[in-house]
Amino acid sequence: MIAAEPVTDIDITAADMLTLLDEELDGLHVQLCFAELKGPVKDSLKRYGIFGRIGEHHFMPTVGHAVGEYLETHHVGWHDWEDDA
Repeated sequence: MIAAEPVTDIDITAADMLTLLDEELDGLHVQLCFAELKGPVKDSLKRYGIFGRIGEHHFMPTVGHAVGEYLETHHVGWHDWEDDA
């Protein structure tokens, strides 16, 4: 998962690299996901065809939501260190 909140732009070079990364991860049976991606950046990914390739359901509104989805899907044990405070 990429915590993408700081990303403000995606150019064609970055789009090409994301495509290569997604292809490589697919070969390893790993799903590329994004959290907190800004609307204009998401629009760029749509123009480059990456958004559709990855799939809308792999773009999460927050990192917490992404972690929650992962835990729900994969049924793994989880201890949140923030609960220790």
